[in-house]
Amino acid sequence: MSTGIRRYFRSLLDMYVSTIVFTSLIILSLGYFQLAFPLDHNNGINNYLENNNHTSFSILSGNTSQKNEALPYPNINWENPSAVEQAKIFSPPRVEKVTDGIYSAIGYGVANVMMVEGSDGIIIVDTGNSVDQAQKILQAFRDITSKPIVAVIYTNSHPDHTGGAGVFVEDGLKTGNKVDVIAQESILGSYYASYGMLAQQRSIANIFWGGLLLPKNDTDSVISYGIGPSWISGNRSFIKPTIFFNETLDTNISGVNIKLVHAPGETLDNIIVWLPKQRVLFAGDNIYRAFPELSSMTGAKYKDVPQWISSLDKMRSLNASYLVPSHTVPVLGYENVTDVLTSYRDGIAFVYDQTVRFINKGLTPDELIQAVILPQYLRDHPWLQERYGQLSWSVRGIYSGLVGWNTGDATWFNPVTPEERGNKIVQSVGGSDRAISLIRASIKDGDYNWAAELATYVLNAYPDNVEAKLLKAGALRIMGWESPTSGARNWYLTQANILEGNINATTIMNQPKYNTLDEAIATVPIKNILSLLQYRLDPLKSQNTTATLGIYLNDTKEGYTLEIRRAVLEYKDSFPTKYDIALYTNSDVLKEILLGQSNLQKAVDLGIAKIVGGNVTGLNNIANLFEYKLKAPIHRIQGVN
Repeated sequence: MSTGIRRYFRSLLDMYVSTIVFTSLIILSLGYFQLAFPLDHNNGINNYLENNNHTSFSILSGNTSQKNEALPYPNINWENPSAVEQAKIFSPPRVEKVTDGIYSAIGYGVANVMMVEGSDGIIIVDTGNSVDQAQKILQAFRDITSKPIVAVIYTNSHPDHTGGAGVFVEDGLKTGNKVDVIAQESILGSYYASYGMLAQQRSIANIFWGGLLLPKNDTDSVISYGIGPSWISGNRSFIKPTIFFNETLDTNISGVNIKLVHAPGETLDNIIVWLPKQRVLFAGDNIYRAFPELSSMTGAKYKDVPQWISSLDKMRSLNASYLVPSHTVPVLGYENVTDVLTSYRDGIAFVYDQTVRFINKGLTPDELIQAVILPQYLRDHPWLQERYGQLSWSVRGIYSGLVGWNTGDATWFNPVTPEERGNKIVQSVGGSDRAISLIRASIKDGDYNWAAELATYVLNAYPDNVEAKLLKAGALRIMGWESPTSGARNWYLTQANILEGNINATTIMNQPKYNTLDEAIATVPIKNILSLLQYRLDPLKSQNTTATLGIYLNDTKEGYTLEIRRAVLEYKDSFPTKYDIALYTNSDVLKEILLGQSNLQKAVDLGIAKIVGGNVTGLNNIANLFEYKLKAPIHRIQGVN
């Protein structure tokens, strides 16, 4: 494989190893994203402030601030009290005893890690998001028992549940025990999907959602992740399951009777873990002490809400005395568990049922979010507070999942471009100066949503209007401070800081690097990686090209085809009968080449790789048909050009 091909695969993998949130930092820190605004953006703002002698609006950048009297902040608390109250449940990190032999480690990371003590061993339910988190929790568990780890159970594929598995498995193996890793049979498909075709979009969105680039110890800092403390990245150690099941699995591990049940909800592969003797129910991600994320803000697939309700009904039917979620805190006592499960179930059902009801009445998404309001008794329930998901997002997601993009108004079948709309709206209000005055007035009147929207129209028409950027940033920041919902706060404040130039390419490039790329190569099947090439083919470069590349792995007897037909790439899980050029090697060698640990020419010289029908130059010509550098559409997320 040529240097160009290797470099391309490397950049491809850098993009697609963006498993939820922290992997995105890997990608961005490797430098393949080029932000769509200049690095000296902040200097432009500084010049604007100096030339206009503004003195009262704080533009935050680390521990420094600059002033602009055009953007007065109201006298409000920069931390929503509800968000602060939610964050308290994760501090300090601790291991809570649920009942005899059952423990939950809370606050060490976004997700909890649970321990079940058996007669001669312990079972770990979920493993945390990183090696570091898992090590700290294991040490805390060792203060309780020295029994060996004999099994690990994943409740779903998310990295905050699977990233620390190697720590617990290796600890169990030290004692000479076999350590089973158990999961629902669809987990690998779900896990690999996080490296899939939309990984770039999801990684960027998760940076905003998690507030990963926000300043520390500042008024714009992350308060919490809503269902856990602030996200802390780190090296991961995912272990492939050794035992899979479909709908249910009844087993006995170290004298503990366990029933595993497939219960889709927030994830399709989610399971619940039921200990009938102890009356303990481990819920996975189906419930946590916050309004659920029925519709993902970061690009995950549409969630089947009726299926989630059905899973909660399964959980209710068990009549548990102890409810142990993988996020937030346990619920103790039959009556409390029943109340929480029933209220959570009814809250979700109400939102879904009423959204469908109003869809059938012809309401659009913007109208639906005004019409669907939880009854007061559910709105006041502590487990349905909008600290992670929001009702309005759920309504929009349900509409989109059931109906699609068409709201019924033909006006929007072929709308004008954002630039045209911005220009026409700005002109209709009297030009950019008049629009700026209206934005200022809206901020003064507390109408922050409209201020941000009008500023967006100005920026769509005049992308270099610094004052509109600052005004929009101010409106977003206030909405962020006021929001009780973690993801909303983080997104508002991240966007505000980008508009002000406090977050730029340098900020992103300086993020720490972790082992996620290596883990992707070791974990994800090569065919999954190769199939993603179709999303990186440059149609302009390849519009007159027809070429077939074959890749054959001698050790696994697996072959793959990459056929380029004038701007379209067809991938096949088989070796082509006819090809223009082919690469023969072993899977380990290919993985080393993809990781940059080996050189193709050296591999050819050593006889462990062979090129047929061409040479390094031929492979390089094919590699050059694909995109190398990846652009992060942060400017589009912001509504700023």
